[in-house]
Amino acid sequence: MDTAKGLIFIMDDDLGLQTVLEFALRNAGYDVLLANDGLMGLELLAKTQPNLVLSDIMMPNLDGVEAFQRIKDRLQDDGIPIILMTALNRKPWFADLEAEGAVIIQKPFEVERLIDLINTNLS
Repeated sequence: MDTAKGLIFIMDDDLGLQTVLEFALRNAGYDVLLANDGLMGLELLAKTQPNLVLSDIMMPNLDGVEAFQRIKDRLQDDGIPIILMTALNRKPWFADLEAEGAVIIQKPFEVERLIDLINTNLS
């Protein structure tokens, strides 16, 4: 693939989901960078500039909510969307995250729906 549509940064401790998303996103024309948790994600994000961040909410070491709080200002100032994935049922505090610019997608989801959401956020 000569020119990617952009770099998608994925933070998720579920290696199976990482594999599925990486495969699907590469097939959709994106480059992909992976982190296994929020701490690793913060380290990698300090060294790279993705086009979009996709993060699980429930992760070890540093959860997706805390990671979002730490990265949102820098990324959103640069116009980089942040999508949070969760298996949690809708919680009242989701509205706070959405008000701060997060897009939340409920697991399980269809991969094609996620790719459509990514394409929409990057267009």
